[in-house]
Amino acid sequence: MSRILVVALVATVLLAAGLSAWRQTAVAAMHNTSLSPIVVGGDGDSLSPGIAGGFEAGIYRFNKAGGLDGREIKFTGFLDDEYSAETNLTNAQQLVDNEHVMAVVPFVSAEASGATSTFLSESKVPFIGWASNLAYVTQPSWGLPIDGSQSNPVVSGGGGEQAFEGMVKAKSFHQLRIALIAENVAPGVAALDDAAGGLRTGGADVVYEGSPVAAIGTTNYAPYAQSIIAARPNVVFEVLDVADSVGLAAALKAAGYKDAIVNGVTYLPGQLASEPSEASALDGVYVVDEFPADENNTPAVRQAKKDLVSVGQPPDLTAGVSQGYWSAIVFEQMLRATLKAVGGDPTKVTGATLQKAVNDGFTYKDPIPGGIGNEHFPIAEHIPTGCETFLRVEGTHYKQIAPYTCSGAVNWKTGHYVSEITGKPISSRRPPASP
Repeated sequence: MSRILVVALVATVLLAAGLSAWRQTAVAAMHNTSLSPIVVGGDGDSLSPGIAGGFEAGIYRFNKAGGLDGREIKFTGFLDDEYSAETNLTNAQQLVDNEHVMAVVPFVSAEASGATSTFLSESKVPFIGWASNLAYVTQPSWGLPIDGSQSNPVVSGGGGEQAFEGMVKAKSFHQLRIALIAENVAPGVAALDDAAGGLRTGGADVVYEGSPVAAIGTTNYAPYAQSIIAARPNVVFEVLDVADSVGLAAALKAAGYKDAIVNGVTYLPGQLASEPSEASALDGVYVVDEFPADENNTPAVRQAKKDLVSVGQPPDLTAGVSQGYWSAIVFEQMLRATLKAVGGDPTKVTGATLQKAVNDGFTYKDPIPGGIGNEHFPIAEHIPTGCETFLRVEGTHYKQIAPYTCSGAVNWKTGHYVSEITGKPISSRRPPASP
């Protein structure tokens, strides 16, 4: 056979192989683009505004990169339950029965109850978000938190003592006289009982504990301020939504209260400059943010701000935006773990297979350094990660008092830290100082 003929035959074979490979790639691409999307929708309240925008930013790069092997996330929106357990349930039913969602995410509500989580578990639909309601407690294997369980009645985050002491420059926990006030909703009452028990165990004096504030419609905060001041606290901890936290802080100041005020929802960067009355009410108030704040300026925070801009949102990781954004990032990592667990077939990634993959043992790790930190499942369904950024409002800006840190979980009844992997006691907390 001549050299020319051999070269021609080789070229023909290579061309045929190339065409075959191209055809397989094209068919695969056509198949991937025709895959059904991963349909999800959110359910909850506006305790901290910005949840939907944060979630949209969180799925932006995932979808732009092709989703889960061709399956993009389709977000149907965030349904507001308006602080009603009944509406929270009907929202979930609408998402499952009408939208046919694979998961309810982000799931963030003050009023969600066991009725919602029972319906979702029976429908084999996991729910993912900030675990601060009774739904996560009732069905923990289907309620998948983004920073651990915030509703455990015994085990709480372990970093609070130093924060409280720093606010009033106390030499020991025993010098703290704390007032706890919440909205008159079940999670608020449970949170107060939990916090009061832990604070008393640590040696603090809880001088006021009450849940008198209506979740909707409160405008006169003076009576609450007067009752609190009469108890002579040096720290007031507000377990309230944004509007109520702002209103009560203003009323306390107007009534002459000079000591520390703290809440977990009024991290509102970018907003205070345009809201002078809000800025005045919050000036000097401490904020415990359970997520990385703008001031942390880590690679993950910088990427989150870019993602927000990409979807037309202000580049500020407010409390609500963070809840939505990190719900998306955690969900995406769960999807990837599930894809691996089902053998790489994206069509087999369902709500049921995701729930199984997570509960069989899943560890969330930040895809970009400086995010929310590791989270180990299934134990995260029962204990918090104990992570927070500690800030103080100064004028229209926030000063970072302590950067985002994960202090783990503490069993307040036994005084022991709890392993974030096994849930078992691992060491004693620092002993309370002498009175």
